[in-house]
Amino acid sequence: MEHDPMLLDRAYGCLVATAIGDAMGMPASFMSPSQIRRIYGRITDFLTPDQEQTAHGAVEAGGITDDTQESLIVSSVLIEAGRFDQALFAAKMKQWAVQYKMLDSTVIGPSTRKFLETLLSGGDYVEAGKHGDTNGAAMRVGPIGIFDHGNVAHAIEDAVLSALPSHGSRAGVASACAVAAAIARAVEGGCTPREVMDAALQGAETGEHRGFDKPSPSIAARIRLAIDVVDQERNKPLQEVCERLYAYIGAGMKSYESVPLSLGVFYAVSGQVNEGIIAVVNIGDDADTNGAIVGSLCGAYSGASAIHPAWIAKVEGTNGIPFKQIAADLLRVRRAERI
Repeated sequence: MEHDPMLLDRAYGCLVATAIGDAMGMPASFMSPSQIRRIYGRITDFLTPDQEQTAHGAVEAGGITDDTQESLIVSSVLIEAGRFDQALFAAKMKQWAVQYKMLDSTVIGPSTRKFLETLLSGGDYVEAGKHGDTNGAAMRVGPIGIFDHGNVAHAIEDAVLSALPSHGSRAGVASACAVAAAIARAVEGGCTPREVMDAALQGAETGEHRGFDKPSPSIAARIRLAIDVVDQERNKPLQEVCERLYAYIGAGMKSYESVPLSLGVFYAVSGQVNEGIIAVVNIGDDADTNGAIVGSLCGAYSGASAIHPAWIAKVEGTNGIPFKQIAADLLRVRRAERI
């Protein structure tokens, strides 16, 4: 049986737009909006990192970072196991860390670094991951949303499993659940941007009861703040709306900045993928991860057919990754699991 072409388009859009947002945001990572304007003007395409880009200076234009790489690992776990298998995920992450010498790199966040260090030393990674509160779990859950499309509750449960090894704090788990739930709703189709946001809130509220109680702002409360900001600023230019989101929430790697901001940008652009990616990467700070998250959300909502074809060609050609086939495999495995 063939996949519904629109379902496949949205699943493919989620995966490939994750990579596009990652690669487009990469040159702006950890820069301020004014620094981006001074160096690049306005980012609207893939760029070679400027010499002031210290985290990703060696990556070529259109190249992906750990954000996309980790989402591909999650995809492979789901496809091979037919479910989210935490032990298989840990084994694949360990292999990735060794093969690409990730602990010698400057690209991974602090929570993922601690997870990989614990894996390589043979320690208890779930115990070590209890304090992880950055956005690494949220950036990689797109494949879970695809796999569990149409079943927000299942997406939330798989997101919990995927977050606990590395980002097990209340905020880390809640942010992963918010993104996975939103994507599960968006990929299924037939919904409004506000309904996607409502799914994100459901995920955040559930996840906040499942993570380790480390002090942090509420992910759900900040998603509501993002919704309120966008609703109040609807009649203003998109850049002004994004500046207001940035002023209230921030755009850093902490999950309680990155994820509510990214969901707010998704809501501000009504899920339109090209506009969403450009808007968020020009905010800066953790621009590659925020680009990946907004890409995954908007790509899941708008589909690959809405993405600039040149962007897809560039990111697939540069990185040699068959995103459409991976999307089809995630849908195929999910169908087999349902049967």
